[in-house]
Amino acid sequence: MPPAPIHPLRLALRLRQDPILRNTAIFLAGGLLAGLFGYVFHFVTGRLLGPAGYAVVAAGIAALYLLTLPGVVLQLVSARFTSVAAANGNLALIQPLLFRISAASVVGAVPVVVLVAVFAPAAARFLNISDSRVVLVLALGGIVTLLVTITRGALQGLRRFFALSGNALLDAVTRVVVAVAFILLGLGPIGAIAAIMIGPLVAYFQSLYLLRRLAPAAGTTGDRVEGLGRYTLLAAAAGIGINYLFTADTLLAKHYLPSEQAGIYAAASVLARVVYFLGLTVTGVMFPEVATLHARNLAHFHVVDRSLLMVAGIGVTLILIYTVFPGLVLLPYGASFAPVRPYLGTFALALTMLALANLMISYFLSIASARFVVPLLGACVLETVLIVFFHSAISQIVGMVMVSLALLFGATALLYSGERFRPTAVAI
Repeated sequence: MPPAPIHPLRLALRLRQDPILRNTAIFLAGGLLAGLFGYVFHFVTGRLLGPAGYAVVAAGIAALYLLTLPGVVLQLVSARFTSVAAANGNLALIQPLLFRISAASVVGAVPVVVLVAVFAPAAARFLNISDSRVVLVLALGGIVTLLVTITRGALQGLRRFFALSGNALLDAVTRVVVAVAFILLGLGPIGAIAAIMIGPLVAYFQSLYLLRRLAPAAGTTGDRVEGLGRYTLLAAAAGIGINYLFTADTLLAKHYLPSEQAGIYAAASVLARVVYFLGLTVTGVMFPEVATLHARNLAHFHVVDRSLLMVAGIGVTLILIYTVFPGLVLLPYGASFAPVRPYLGTFALALTMLALANLMISYFLSIASARFVVPLLGACVLETVLIVFFHSAISQIVGMVMVSLALLFGATALLYSGERFRPTAVAI
């Protein structure tokens, strides 16, 4: 008997009635658009600058991820406590919370910027970058990125996924436009790096406008936030660990490999990251839903299970596309990046495992559990050590990344299974 056809109206009605599916669809669509422009940024800069110049941009982006590791933590903290405040009807707490987090971030970032300015020449030499100004621009971009992640966390906690997606899209489009303009004006790689700073700056001011109505009424004050410090430490372990795994291999490849090979490795890594970024949209919707359900002692594993299936489906689809149609995937980069082909499928598999591990780690974060910390930090150490000792070719570094992420995925899957199937768990 043939399957019943899917009626668009019924599908639209289901999306409207199911908040998880609706928010996932909105966030996924927004993530696809923002991700598309993110990849346009890479494709355009790769074509305009060539592999050697593009290697500088890719290394700069990877370094920015490391500089803004606290931003991942701040977004998690902002999202969780904003969600709790909104659930309790205490919107007056949100603006003071955002102000406290933003002020602390700027104060903490100033010494870092000073240190970066002092050691900019040394950092540039490590990355084989001739222009140390690139490092300084990255440091300034890091501060702006921290600020916008805080306001994005508030939008996520308020479940304003349409506004959140639009903010990310504005950031991505601004980066592309500014990068193309600056490169055509003759600024070269530093022009593309400057675009990485300007995009988040524009998005930050737009997010402030979106959150303007959260100002507390005259004479009202927010309650003191309980557990903020402990949860910040827990989120720090997750954010630093995941983002280190996500970027450290590109930096190490830039250090150990010749410029041309480093550019090839960066292109393969960038193309595979679409799996991870799409997985983040699913995780971003799951996080506040599970946190709310768990706080109310309600069934929540069905949300995690559905999210894992969605991320796995995305990963399998892209692995097949990257394996069967590598030439089509590489078309935007141009013929000079043809040596990337053999690594696309393997990289996509590795990033699929990272996306799944990240979702399970986010689950533990949503219930304020620290069980993920040891395997995550262990994977960071393992990947670094393996690449330091085995880095003679692109294939060798890719292999070390695969081993590290496979072990992390296996460890987090065991931890989640233990929680999911324990006799006292609510499994509906």
